[in-house]
Amino acid sequence: MKHNTTSSDLVLVETYPFGARVLALNRPAKRNALSQTLINSLLAELENASTDPQIQSIIITGSQTIFSAGADIKEIAELDGETARQQRYLENLCHGMRNIRKPIIAAIEGKALGGGFELALMADCIVATPEVEFRLPEISIGLIPGAGGTQRLTAAIGKYRAMNMILLNQPISGQEAYQLGLASKLVESGKALSGALEMAEQLGSKSPSTILLAKEAICRADELQHDHEFERSLYYTAFGTGDMMEGVSAFLEKRAPVWKNGRNIASPTMDQ
Repeated sequence: MKHNTTSSDLVLVETYPFGARVLALNRPAKRNALSQTLINSLLAELENASTDPQIQSIIITGSQTIFSAGADIKEIAELDGETARQQRYLENLCHGMRNIRKPIIAAIEGKALGGGFELALMADCIVATPEVEFRLPEISIGLIPGAGGTQRLTAAIGKYRAMNMILLNQPISGQEAYQLGLASKLVESGKALSGALEMAEQLGSKSPSTILLAKEAICRADELQHDHEFERSLYYTAFGTGDMMEGVSAFLEKRAPVWKNGRNIASPTMDQ
């Protein structure tokens, strides 16, 4: 299969002849943590793919061991409630993904944590391997998911499983995600990208204009169930709490946080 490969510092770009553009997160030293610089690079490449008439579908992937470990905790540590609201932290990622009319496929190996999982949830299809770990661990550092996680996850798997994942920091595997209807396709270990490319090749054989209309119709039904502005408002509120400052400090210092009630947990569990 012939394709063209280009690269930037943070996003590797491959273009396939059947109209697929692959965007690979490339921040291995930080386990593809979503720094603002990485987000900006990803959004720029998404826009390039969106406006390229030769591209019919977009695949977002990571490495064989990690899709993304989530938001960059060092950047979060510099924000308080007011600053987070003023910057509208993560809003550009949410709006940028939503504005892409072409189908987006997330190809996931390893782990998709926090904001990385939320990025996958913004995609139109998720291809995963059985051993993938999906987790929203924000509560461990005194935050809540702020990039659509509470809304999209609940719509996908139901209130009670979402409560387990968000309140109790319980992960689900790729196998479980597929059984719950969260993952679109389950493939063997090491084959998430090839599985996504098979989907992209099928999309490339369809009418481009019809695909765009079908996605728009489905997304409209999906968005009617979500209140992302409300979630984001609560997310920014959490930035102004003492527990958030304690949780982030504990994570960076590699110790257990001590919450206001005086109890602590065994160890930091953001796994970044």
